[in-house]
Amino acid sequence: MILSDRTRVDLRAGRCIARRANAGHGTPPRAFMLDADGSRRLPIRDDVGRAAFTLVELLVVIAIIAVLIGLLLPAVQAAREAARRSSCTNNLKQIGLAALNFETARRALVPAFVGDNSENDTRNSWATWAALLMPYLEQNQLSDLWDQERLVGWQQPTAYQTPIAAYVCPSRPAQVLSRNDFQVINGSGALSTNRPGGVLSDYAGCIGPHAQFVNSRGAVIPALPVSVTSDGIGPRLADYRLQVVLKEVFDGTSKTVLFGEKSIRPDSLRGKGEDRSVFSQVRNTHRRMLGVSDVNGDRRPLLPPDNDAIPFANSSFGGPHEGTCLFVFVDGSVRPLGVNTTVDVLTALATRSGSEAVTVE
Repeated sequence: MILSDRTRVDLRAGRCIARRANAGHGTPPRAFMLDADGSRRLPIRDDVGRAAFTLVELLVVIAIIAVLIGLLLPAVQAAREAARRSSCTNNLKQIGLAALNFETARRALVPAFVGDNSENDTRNSWATWAALLMPYLEQNQLSDLWDQERLVGWQQPTAYQTPIAAYVCPSRPAQVLSRNDFQVINGSGALSTNRPGGVLSDYAGCIGPHAQFVNSRGAVIPALPVSVTSDGIGPRLADYRLQVVLKEVFDGTSKTVLFGEKSIRPDSLRGKGEDRSVFSQVRNTHRRMLGVSDVNGDRRPLLPPDNDAIPFANSSFGGPHEGTCLFVFVDGSVRPLGVNTTVDVLTALATRSGSEAVTVE
C-alpha cells in the first residue's frame, strides 16, 4: 500500500490509521481507519479541540439538581412516614388480636390494670394490660418472668425493662426506660430508695369519657382486686375480678374503641414527666379518656403532636401522625380517626353501651 506524503501512517495491530490533512482549511485533521488494501472505513473520534463546560453551564446543572432534590425530599419523607404509620397500624392490630385472644381465654376483656385508681408514692402497681397481654403477643419468655401475684417492684428487672416492639410507635423517638419510676424491694424485703424505670408504651386502653374506676363506661377498665394478703415477701394478690364481658359491648364491637395512640406532651416524651412506664402505677399511662365526660363535662378531643399548651394532654388520645390518630376497635379492626372528629362522635366510640348512633368510615 502506497500513501502520499500528505498522509501520516500509524501501524497498530496490523491496521493502518490515516490522518488526512486538510490543506488550506482551519479544521483539524480527521482520522480514518484503513484496511490493508487501503480502503477507507469509519472515522475515528478525535477529541482534539473539544470545548469544556463553562462556569455558567455548571451552575445551571447544579441549580437543576438542587431543584430536583427539593422536589424529591418531601416525597421521600412522606414515603417513610407512610411506612412508619403502616408499622404503627400493625402494632395496634397485634394488640387488638392479643386482647381478643385474652377474651377467649378469660371470658372477659383485658383490664387497663389490676387495682384501684390510687397512685401512691411507690408507684408500684399490680399487673397492667401490658403484662397481661404478653402471652398473647408471643412474649412467653417475658411473661414467665412476671409473678402476677406481686407488685411491679417485686419483679425481676428484666421483666419490666425489656422492650416490646408492638408497644412502641416508630414515628416517635426510640424506646428508652422511664426515669425514677417505681420503687423496688431491696435484699431485706424493704422498699429501696432506688427507683428504676421500665419500658414505655405509645398506646393506651380506652376507659371511656371519664375515669370512674369499675363504673367507667369504656371497654378497657380496671379489674377489681378480690383478695390481697401479705406474706414474708410482701403484699400478695390472691385473686381479682375482670369487669367487662364481650356481650356487654351493646354499641357493637366495630363501633367501640379498645386501644389507641395516646397523647404525650413533647416536653414529657420518652420517660420524662408524665410519660411513665406502662407497668407503673401512674394510671394515665395505661388508660386514656375520649370525648365529653358525663361527670364534669371535661372535653377530650383528639390532640395533635404539638400539644404542650392543650388541656388534658396527659389523659387524652392523640398520635404523632399529622392530622390523624390510630385506634383498634373491639372487633380487632384498626382505623384512623381524624383529629377534627367531633367530640360527640368520640364520646359514642368511647362508650361500650351508650346506645349512640354513630358511623365510622
